[in-house]
Amino acid sequence: MSSDNKFVRSLIESAKQGNNAAIEQLFQMNLAKIYAFALRLTANKSLAEAITKDTFIEAWKKINLVRSDASLLKWLNSIAVYKTIETFRNKKSKNKADHKDFKELESKCELDKYIVVLPDQERMIFVLNKVEGYTLEEISDMMGIKKDQVKEQLSIAIDSLEESIPSIKEENVLIEKLAQLQPEIQPSAEVRDGIFSYIMDEKIREQREHEKIAAALAEKERKENQIEEPEETKELFPEQVVVKPKREFNINFAVVKKVLYGIIALFILIAAYMFITAPSGGWEVISMTGQPELNGKKMNQDDGWLPEGNIQTDANSSVTFAIPKIGRLLVDVLTNTSRTKNDQIKLDIGQIKKFEGDAANVLTVITPLANFTELYKGGAFKLSVTDDNMSKLIVESGWVVVTVKEFNSYVPKNFGCLVMKGKYAIPYPLDTTPQLINLIENFSGVTDPTIGTILSLVTKKESLTLWHLLQLVSSENRFLVFDKLDEFVPAPNGVTKEGIQGLNKDMLSNWRLEIELKMD
Repeated sequence: MSSDNKFVRSLIESAKQGNNAAIEQLFQMNLAKIYAFALRLTANKSLAEAITKDTFIEAWKKINLVRSDASLLKWLNSIAVYKTIETFRNKKSKNKADHKDFKELESKCELDKYIVVLPDQERMIFVLNKVEGYTLEEISDMMGIKKDQVKEQLSIAIDSLEESIPSIKEENVLIEKLAQLQPEIQPSAEVRDGIFSYIMDEKIREQREHEKIAAALAEKERKENQIEEPEETKELFPEQVVVKPKREFNINFAVVKKVLYGIIALFILIAAYMFITAPSGGWEVISMTGQPELNGKKMNQDDGWLPEGNIQTDANSSVTFAIPKIGRLLVDVLTNTSRTKNDQIKLDIGQIKKFEGDAANVLTVITPLANFTELYKGGAFKLSVTDDNMSKLIVESGWVVVTVKEFNSYVPKNFGCLVMKGKYAIPYPLDTTPQLINLIENFSGVTDPTIGTILSLVTKKESLTLWHLLQLVSSENRFLVFDKLDEFVPAPNGVTKEGIQGLNKDMLSNWRLEIELKMD
């Protein structure tokens, strides 16, 4: 039996130690293969879904039985075969092929539609031998029937298929047809969710049982070791009071006057400096469409956006401002936003766009769930807030730092991120696959079970995404994320696995800067 590669074997060992991410990644790597296998064995979609789910649950329960020199996929296949045989034995009526299922799955090869109409045992033997490559001896052991019977049933299956497709009598044509079969078919989301929901429920149940046992043992130990401690004896003698002599001070009023004059002069200089260097009170309007409102009144072209001023636009209006030392800002349609006393922007709903250009200061935007601040001056970005307070950031140039619950996310050019209640702002490249974007945007932290799937889908371009995940996963999963990131962007000198495991801030910062250099 062939063994898996080094990476898969390391995942298996981690899974044996109870690592949830390793288990999920192993299962995710094989889910579509097992479902395709079960679908051909049963010729029935609902049975295949049930067998796939039962196979992975059984595999999770018996993961410690996987040998290091064995193939995980073949082990999973053997479980699926046993589950299929058990299903057929328990099924009262004969299993009938559901051609609609296969039409919906859009099989690329006509061979599939003839495989599914074979009788159960003939179909299973043909699939095991010709599609999956098992020997007659292996099939005999798996199905619990004699080798001669396996050989006979296989011959009958081949004859039946040759009647339907005469060209496969030539071995090279049969091999070509077999190669066209889909090796992987994704099951419905309910199958995957059912597997991992079961595992998580069992994990939680086990944890609660362990907590109950630990609490009972701790209570027993506390009662056994309880010893009455004697009360502390207090000193019967009061502390001696020492009376210190009073000091006399002589005030030099001339010196005090000079100091006061100096302080007043300093305040005047500071005020003058702030007045000279401060930006103009009103942010000037550059262009305007429709009828935006300023503080509840129709806005004019010569109006300025003063501190604590509120801008509202409807579906037909927008306004662009020139902000001294920051640049141009568009307040888009259907937006409600305000300027704070500190020259920041409070975005309640709608969308704004900051344009690229020379700048002396950075812009900060406050939303209901996060703060967005430029890391470097003069960048460009779009930021929107929906009516449920969800924020979406797209950075066109420069970098933006997103702060959610004191956690900083760094979002560079051509990256985006989503901020939702109860989630973290994890950046991702805008050209990331939709499946991976969905997993990243919905990642909820330490207990999120999708980290294994994420690790199986990320590529080098998502290195910065992995850097953020390092800080959000559990300590047991941090090693897996470290290894994946180190594969894409090797940890720089001075950055160690142990240091990252302990979330050393300097090491994390140095690694992020290394990623930034590689991106440029």
